[in-house]
Amino acid sequence: MTTASTLPVVVVGAGPVGLAAAANLIEREMPFVILEAGSMVGSSVAQWGHIQMFSPWRYTIDEASARLLGEKWSRPAADSYPFGADLVKDYLAPLAEVPAIAAGLRLGTTVTSVTRKGMDRSQSKQRDGAPFVVTVDTASGP
Repeated sequence: MTTASTLPVVVVGAGPVGLAAAANLIEREMPFVILEAGSMVGSSVAQWGHIQMFSPWRYTIDEASARLLGEKWSRPAADSYPFGADLVKDYLAPLAEVPAIAAGLRLGTTVTSVTRKGMDRSQSKQRDGAPFVVTVDTASGP
């Protein structure tokens, strides 16, 4: 029987928040899948890569992500302000290459709907225990 507790957590988007969520799930030993509509991690951020962020690196880097990246990763200066392109190149791309994250990453996967299995919007009885059904579009179809 499939229940909500036996399914992976679905993370929608492989930007800073989505990858941070995945890093935190790894620390909690919870299975996950990351669904990213773009062709690379941080696709939305890359669109404004020429713009400097208003927050310095110290507020941008998730600590679980930093632990996952480990000592081989060169952490940017805490007080410097990255451009969007820096965020992708220096943080998101290396994080996505960590095997534990890469294994769950699905690029080119657009989420088209999220519902509760066997439920419609008007039902609320036992709704919280029903697993989610996530419908996606990929290059090979829905």
